[in-house]
Amino acid sequence: MGSDEIRSQGFSLKELFRDVTYEIDYYQRDYTWGEGEVRTLLRDLCGSFRNWSANPSYLRRPHTAPQYFLGPFVYYEPSRNRRYLVDGQQRFVTLHLLFLHLRLAAQERADTRAVDRLNRVITTDGEHFSLGITDHEPVLHAVADARTYETGVGDSLSRRNLWARSRQVESQLAEELDAENLTRFTEWLLDRVVLVGIRAASADHGYRMFETMNDRGARLTAVDLLKSHLLSHVGANEDQLNTQWHEMLRELAVDREDHAAASRFIKAFLLARCAREGQDEDRRQIDSNLNVWVRQNAAHLRLVPERPDNFVHFVQDLLKSARLFRPFLAAGRALKTGGDRLETVLFNERNGLTCQAVAVLAAIGPDDRPSDAKDKGRLVADYMDRWYALRVLQDLPVQSADADALAHDTLVPVLRKCRTVADVAAVLGDLVTQDAGSIRDAVTLGLRGNNAHQIRYLLARATAYVEEACQRPHDVLAYLDRDRFHIEHLWANHHHRVKAEIPDPVVFRSRRNQLGGLGLLMGRENSSINDLPLHDKAAYYARSNVLLGIIAPG
Repeated sequence: MGSDEIRSQGFSLKELFRDVTYEIDYYQRDYTWGEGEVRTLLRDLCGSFRNWSANPSYLRRPHTAPQYFLGPFVYYEPSRNRRYLVDGQQRFVTLHLLFLHLRLAAQERADTRAVDRLNRVITTDGEHFSLGITDHEPVLHAVADARTYETGVGDSLSRRNLWARSRQVESQLAEELDAENLTRFTEWLLDRVVLVGIRAASADHGYRMFETMNDRGARLTAVDLLKSHLLSHVGANEDQLNTQWHEMLRELAVDREDHAAASRFIKAFLLARCAREGQDEDRRQIDSNLNVWVRQNAAHLRLVPERPDNFVHFVQDLLKSARLFRPFLAAGRALKTGGDRLETVLFNERNGLTCQAVAVLAAIGPDDRPSDAKDKGRLVADYMDRWYALRVLQDLPVQSADADALAHDTLVPVLRKCRTVADVAAVLGDLVTQDAGSIRDAVTLGLRGNNAHQIRYLLARATAYVEEACQRPHDVLAYLDRDRFHIEHLWANHHHRVKAEIPDPVVFRSRRNQLGGLGLLMGRENSSINDLPLHDKAAYYARSNVLLGIIAPG
């Protein structure tokens, strides 16, 4: 290469990490990707895989399927098999977490081919990680060994965030894909997902490229471009629109570290109130290029140059809706008890029903009173929580695609027509009466390798409900924390103890895992009594929580 020559090359993921170690230079920031960025990446990957796997011709001839482009990255190569990342660290670290969790799942399935392929992208020599960031190694070793990483006072923010995102990857992977699809997903991920590497000539050249990309002004986002478009057509009301736009951004700044809050809100607003019913292309474009969709659909939105006042009204509606939506933003980040009664907003967020923002905004009108907006949104969140629980009880899928179908195809069309709280209650009540199935369908529901999150959720809500009804203190968020509370099997895994009642070991395993044979127990308690017979464990249950304690005499 010439002294400053830049070259590019496409890499599949299996090629990207083959016998290569990636490191970062001193000027690189920490691993800062949050829940939103990781969720988006995994959702896009899993969604693209589902589209690929639905095509029989691609399954027969995988090499003919279109590749999935994951973007560019910039690097320089000081020596053979050693590269320094200039740009792309966040994606590389997240992919590494994904590889580790896929390998754990493959090890559980005894899928030696998948384990072998993943080993080649995770390590260079079976011992050292291919992503050589020293600060990350304690967390990565814990993940690789399926251990809990105990964060300590000396941990960097990067290391704490890495552990949080690892738990998210594990949970979301189980939500997005059934266990039987993981092998095929691994093959698709390694073979058909590509990045384009842009190679700098040297370390100095790489640093100059880093400065160019990061120090010459932040890149304009879709939200910035939308604001610019609206300002360019509002005429004399430019100052008013600009002021109201910034007021809207302040309303959405519930979490100062959440830089994507405005983008998510505007997308949800457009999907809830502006996208045309039954138009999947509207949904796709809003999600990927919201500013382009607004420009291309100016007539539909009545945002035309001859009516500059409409541009002001559009931003006013955004601002008023943001004010009304702010309590739901806060409720999605921390458990709110008391007057607002918005607990299910947080539960839905934790269960991956992020599309609830669209449904809530479809029910809320910009001119609603704040109390009415809360009541409407609460009804919607409660309905979605009920939908999730019933789907789990009926052993039906609750992946993001299923929740999106509920929000966009079922809820938005009817909620848009509602004007009052009574209207929202009426249409949701009608949907409840149409729900098929019964809780009795759950008689055989049990714990499997891919539904621990859902089973834990049912147990946590049931445990909290009983504790509250018995006027005992409880912490539902602690019940949802798998490190603090373990899923307890009433029967220890010893078939011989109940062989007289259940002769068949297969039937025993099934019964042992059924929902009625499970509860939640503090981790330290569970570890100490795990193998005891049920009659010996009952006394421990009595001091743990009422739902388990009812087994104990007295």
